[in-house]
Amino acid sequence: MQKKKNDYDEYLANLHSKQITSEEVIKSVVKEGTGKNVISKKKIIAGEINEVYEINLEDKTQVVLRISRNGPPDFQQEKWAAGQCKKVGVPVPEIILIKYLRVENQELAFCLMEKIDGEPLERGKIDFDKLPLEQRKNYINQAGEILSKIHSISAEGFGGIIGDGKPQFETSDELILDMLSKREEYEKTAREENLDIKLIPKAMKIIQNFKEVYKKKKPCLNHGDYGHKHFMVKNGKIVGILDFGSIRSDTPEYDFSCFDYWFGHYIPIKWLKEGYQNKSLFNAGFEDFLYFIRISKGLEIFEWYHKQGYKEAMENAKIKLIRDLNYFE
Repeated sequence: MQKKKNDYDEYLANLHSKQITSEEVIKSVVKEGTGKNVISKKKIIAGEINEVYEINLEDKTQVVLRISRNGPPDFQQEKWAAGQCKKVGVPVPEIILIKYLRVENQELAFCLMEKIDGEPLERGKIDFDKLPLEQRKNYINQAGEILSKIHSISAEGFGGIIGDGKPQFETSDELILDMLSKREEYEKTAREENLDIKLIPKAMKIIQNFKEVYKKKKPCLNHGDYGHKHFMVKNGKIVGILDFGSIRSDTPEYDFSCFDYWFGHYIPIKWLKEGYQNKSLFNAGFEDFLYFIRISKGLEIFEWYHKQGYKEAMENAKIKLIRDLNYFE
C-alpha cells in the first residue's frame, strides 16, 4: 500500500504554504536566465524541500524554476552531476541559470532549468499504479539500465556531495562515525515518539558491524532519491531523470536501498535489478548491505518526520525500522 495520498497532499500543501517567493523576484530571475518575459506560472507541489514552478514564457516555451531556502552552494552539486551524467548518456534537463539572492533577510538559491517534454511517473498526470503490469515493469527495467550509467561515474569519498563533486566525508569510517554520533539524538526522539528505546543501540550495533565491510566498497555517484517521481516519460520511454539535489558519493547499494525503502512494498526491486547492467553487484552480501543502509536511512527519516511533526509518516518509519532490525535476528 502507498501512503494515503490525501494525507500526504495535505502535508505537502502545508509545507509549501510557507514557501512563497514574490512574483517580482521570480520574473527577474527568469528574465535574467532566458531573456524572456513570464506569461504565467504554476506552482508544482510534489517534493518536500524546494519551491518549484512551471513557467510559460512569451515565446510559448516552458522552463522550470526551483527555489531552495538553503542558499549557496545549493544546486551546484546538481550542475556538477548533470555534467557527469550527460557524458555517460543519462538524460537530464539543461540547467540554464543558478543564482543566489538575499530576499527578506534569507539567502535563496535559484535553479532555472529546461522543461523536459514528458510526464513524471508519479505526482503528475500518470497514475503509475493503474498502468498495465508489463508497462510498469518495463519502465522500472529502463530505470535500472539508466541507474547503471549513473553508477558508472566514479566519485571520491562518502556521503552527500557539496558543490562540484566534493564529498561530505573522505572515508567510509568517517561516515559510520557520523551515523553513530547521532545515537543520543535518536534516543531522545524515540522517547518522545514512544519507540522502544532499546532499538536504537541495537541499530547502532548493526551499523558498527558493517564498518569493515564498508571499507571494501568502491564509491560511485548515487542519485540519492532515485524513484519514479523523478522519471520523466514519453511514448513509453524514460526521457529524463530529475532532481539530483540529494546526490552522494557512496556504494551503489545505496540507491537500491533507498528505492526499496520508499517503493519496494509496491514496486518490486527485482524489476530495477533486471535492468541494471552490472549483475555482479547482487552477490551474497547484497541483501545484508541493503538492510544495513535501510536501517541507517530509516533512522534519519524517523528523525526528519519527527522534526516536521508529520505523525503518519513517522509511524510508518517506526514500522519499517522495526521490520528492518528484525532482518538481522
